[in-house]
Amino acid sequence: MATCVQLEYGELKPTAQSIQDCTGFVMLEPTEYQQFLLGSSIFDPNLIPIEQAQALFLSGFSLVIICHLVSWGYGTVINWFKPENDK
Repeated sequence: MATCVQLEYGELKPTAQSIQDCTGFVMLEPTEYQQFLLGSSIFDPNLIPIEQAQALFLSGFSLVIICHLVSWGYGTVINWFKPENDK
């Protein structure tokens, strides 16, 4: 469980403050620290290689463009069979 501590004369002493109101340091247990590292590493851009980031961006961008082109193609074919185009 996380504990709020203050640095006093070179020693860490626990305080009665809650974690939200802590003005000193927050000491974590090893399991909490590992969970924090895992959660924060998901959003760390330094852990993703440049090539992989480029591939992710390109695949996301391409997906939108391909969906647009496919729907445009279907719309063109469907509109071709409308009765007002028979004239």
